[in-house]
Amino acid sequence: MNARLWKIGTRRAMAYVEGRENRDLLLTAAGKPLEPIKRGASLEAELQNAVAVYTDRKGKPFAWLIAFDAGRWDEVSAVACPSG
Repeated sequence: MNARLWKIGTRRAMAYVEGRENRDLLLTAAGKPLEPIKRGASLEAELQNAVAVYTDRKGKPFAWLIAFDAGRWDEVSAVACPSG
């Protein structure tokens, strides 16, 4: 998975993740509710549970920045960085 994680203090953490499937896995590990997003949905719909959405030149989302509770660090890092 192409993801980066970092902690912000002792209570908050952030994750940058590329790919819709990876976003869904990370949101689930972070304990965030996951609702299906239809292809071609508005960027507002793509922002569900995300701080930012990154798009390509055609406007298609390819990466998300997600804030989560640092208490879930182990669960999220196990999904984002399975090899270590």
